[in-house]
Amino acid sequence: MSDPLFGSGIRMNGAWATHVSAAAETGFLATLRTVPALTRFTLGIAWAADRAALVAAGVAHLVRAVAAAAGLVAVNHALAALLASGRVAAAVPALLVVAALAAGGSCAQALAVAAEGRLAPRVQRLAEERLLDGVARAELAVVEDGAFHRSLAGAQLGVRATEQLTATVLSAAGSLAGVVAVAGVLGALHPLLLPLLLLAVVPQAWRAMTVARLGHASAVRSLNGNRQKQVLADVLVERGAAAEEIRVHGLAGVLLGHYRRLARALEAERARLARVEAGAGLLADAAGGLATALAFAALGWLLVTGRMDLSTAGTSILAVTRVTGLLTSVLLQGNGLYTHGLFVADYQRTVQRVTEHAIVPGTTTAGPAPARIELRDVHFTYPGSDHPALSGVDLTLRPGEVIALVGVNGSGKSTLARLIAGLHRPSRGTVTWNGVDLPRDFSQVAWIAQDFPRWPFTARHNVTLGRPSEAGPGDRLERAAAFAGADTVVAGLPEGWDTLLARDFQGGTDLSGGQWQRLALARAHFRAAQLLICDEPTAALDPEAEVESFTRLMDLARDGQTVVLITHRLGSVRYADRIYVLDAGAVVESGTHDELMARGGRFARMYAAQQRQYAERTP
Repeated sequence: MSDPLFGSGIRMNGAWATHVSAAAETGFLATLRTVPALTRFTLGIAWAADRAALVAAGVAHLVRAVAAAAGLVAVNHALAALLASGRVAAAVPALLVVAALAAGGSCAQALAVAAEGRLAPRVQRLAEERLLDGVARAELAVVEDGAFHRSLAGAQLGVRATEQLTATVLSAAGSLAGVVAVAGVLGALHPLLLPLLLLAVVPQAWRAMTVARLGHASAVRSLNGNRQKQVLADVLVERGAAAEEIRVHGLAGVLLGHYRRLARALEAERARLARVEAGAGLLADAAGGLATALAFAALGWLLVTGRMDLSTAGTSILAVTRVTGLLTSVLLQGNGLYTHGLFVADYQRTVQRVTEHAIVPGTTTAGPAPARIELRDVHFTYPGSDHPALSGVDLTLRPGEVIALVGVNGSGKSTLARLIAGLHRPSRGTVTWNGVDLPRDFSQVAWIAQDFPRWPFTARHNVTLGRPSEAGPGDRLERAAAFAGADTVVAGLPEGWDTLLARDFQGGTDLSGGQWQRLALARAHFRAAQLLICDEPTAALDPEAEVESFTRLMDLARDGQTVVLITHRLGSVRYADRIYVLDAGAVVESGTHDELMARGGRFARMYAAQQRQYAERTP
C-alpha cells in the first residue's frame, strides 16, 4: 500500500522482509525439516570458532538436564519416605539430594551462560571474517554485479544470525535434553504418565506457537511502517543539508506530523496484536484447564485403584509443570531456528559464490625489472550483459611510458585500465607482462581511482596502506608525501601524521577534496610499483595543482615507472608518450598528441570542442 509521504519507495532490506514473511507462513513440519542441516552448520562453525566453549556449553546443558531428571527421582523418594513414616526426618536425606542436584543444575546453567557468552560472538566474528575475506578476494566483476549485492545484504544479516543461531541451537538442545530426561523418569515411574504428560502440555505448546506466529505476522505488517518512521526520526536529528532546510523551510512540523501518523498506525497494530494474543491465551487456558482436569482425573483413578502411589502422583504433577515450560521453549526455539536459518542459507550461498569466483594468484611474479605490458585482441563482456565492453583491443605499454586513455563516458576506458591491472580477466585475448601471462600479480600495480577511498584512519595509514609491509621506520613516508605535496597537508593537521581523518569520530578531522587527492597520490608513490594507473587523478584539484600533479606523474615515468592516465581534460595528455582514443569499447585512434591533432580525427575534434568550451567560459 502506498504511503502519502514515501509512496512505495522505502522498504526494509529485501532479504530480511522476505525471510520474516516466509517464517511467518511456514508450518511446523517444514520448520522441523530444516533442523538437521542447520544444526550441522552451527556445530561446525562453533567448533571452528571455539571448540572448548562449545564442549563446555554442551556438557553444561547435559548436566542440567540430568540434574533435573535426577531431582525428580529424589523428590519421589522424599515424598515416599515422608508418606510412609509420617516424619519429616525420614525425608531429609532425599531432600538433601534434591538440594544438591538443584545447586548442581544452577552451576551448570551458569557455566552454559558463560560458555555461550564467549562462543556466540566468536562464531559471528568467524562468519564475518569468512564473508569479508571471500568478498575482498573475489573477482571484481562478481562484486560489482547488482544481483550479488542484493544477495550480499541477506548474507550480512546471515552473519548476525549465526550468533543467534548458535545460542538457539544450544538452548533448544538443552531444553530437548531436559524434556527427554524428565519424560524418561515419568515413564520409569509409571507407563501411563507419558500420555498424561502430552495431554497436559499440548494446549500450552499450541499457545506458544500461536503467539509466536501472530507476532511474526504482525512484524511483517509493520516492516515498512517501522522503516519509514525510523527514516523520519533520522532526518529530523541529522546534521548537514537536511538540518539547514528543516530550519529554513520550517519543515519540522510537517515531518513530525508524518512521524506521528506512522507511529499511531504502528501503535494500533500492537494493540490489535495484544487483543488477538489475549484471545488465543483464553482459548489455550480453557483447553489447558480441561486437559489438566482430565489429567488429574486420570491420576485420581490411578490412585483410587491402587495403580499408583501418592508419592508418584505428586512427582508427576511437578514433572508436568517442568516439562510444559521446557517443551514450550523447544517449540519457540525451533521457530527461531527456522527464521535464523533462512538468513544463514543466504550467507552460505554468498560465501560459496565468492569462493568459486576467487581471484587465482598468478603462477609467476612480475619481479623487480620494469615490464613490457601487451594486450592482444582483448575482448571483455561484463557478467549478465549482452554487449561487450571492449572489442579487439591491441595495446602496448613500455617501461617508463605515460599512456593516456581518452574517450567519452562509457567508451571503455576504465574497463581497459582494469584489464591492464589484472582486475578483470579478458573474455578473449591475452594480457602479458614481458611475454608471460600474468593474470594476478598485483604487487607491481598501483591504482588511483577517481572515487578513491578516503580511509577513516590516521593520515599515516592513509599513505602507508599503499604498501603496508613497508610501513616501518624510515624516510619512505616523508618522501612520498613530499612528492605528492601532501607534506603541507600533514603539517597543518593538529596531530600531524597521527591525526584521525574521520570527522564522525572524537578527535577526528576532515580534508578538502584536493587534500584527499594529494594523500591518494602519496599512497600510490609509497607503493612504488612498476605500473601506476590514474583514473581522473586531478578531478578535485585546482588548475595550478593539476599542472603540478601531472608534472609529478611525468617524473615517475622518467624513473622507469609506467603510467596509465585516464582523463577528460585533454590538455593534460599533451605530453603523454601515446594517446589511445576509445569509442564503444574499441581503440579508434592512437598516437602522440601532435600526430592525432595533425590527423584531424576524433581526438582533434574532442580537443577543439573542449578548447572552445574553456574559451567561452573565460571573460
